[in-house]
Amino acid sequence: MPICKNCGVEIEAAHSFCPLCGTPIGSKAIKQDEKVTVKPSFEKPAVLHPWFFELFTFFSLASAIIVFAVDFAYVANLTWSRIPLISIVFSWLLVFIIHKFKKRPYLLITLGMIDFFIFLWFLDRFIPAYSWFLNLAFPIILAIGILFLLVILWVRSFNLSSLSALSVGTLAIGIFLVCLEVILNRFSHNKIFISWSVVAFACILPVSGLFLYFQFRINKKGSDFKKYFHL
Repeated sequence: MPICKNCGVEIEAAHSFCPLCGTPIGSKAIKQDEKVTVKPSFEKPAVLHPWFFELFTFFSLASAIIVFAVDFAYVANLTWSRIPLISIVFSWLLVFIIHKFKKRPYLLITLGMIDFFIFLWFLDRFIPAYSWFLNLAFPIILAIGILFLLVILWVRSFNLSSLSALSVGTLAIGIFLVCLEVILNRFSHNKIFISWSVVAFACILPVSGLFLYFQFRINKKGSDFKKYFHL
């Protein structure tokens, strides 16, 4: 089976041109046993323009001033506007964290979690009829943050491929569902037990294994995604 000299994709006999790059077989095709050297293409990373954050800051400040002025003008105090103001501040801090620490994922996730914790704590304080922060919101966000950090640490430490990373991420989702049911049952019934999350985890486990199987087959074949799937 010939291989395209331009991109290295295996070409079936019925094709008269490369299915990936469109190169005619007669001009740039070689046999499979010949060595093909494909030069990697490097794309410039996308740059987040600073004007986006400045524009977001302007609209956030304008929205906060309008909400504060409307509420204060009628009752000379802050009543309903407290929750919108906290939401605006939370959103601005989250965008600031992403803008400032986008190249440091561990610090980005940690600061994002702290920001989200503070936001939910303020909401719990402003809705005093029913306390839910410490027993419900805090453990759920903590579980999400810990699992997210573990997935990133695992992927970066072992330099996992895309399919292997998907396998680890899918497995982390199954673990989170088990943690979520434990937290919900403890909050609602004051008991720790699991039922539906075991079924969900059992359904997710084969999907995680399937990603690993595909990665194993691709590694065994010795070709990348484009050659394997003819994309």
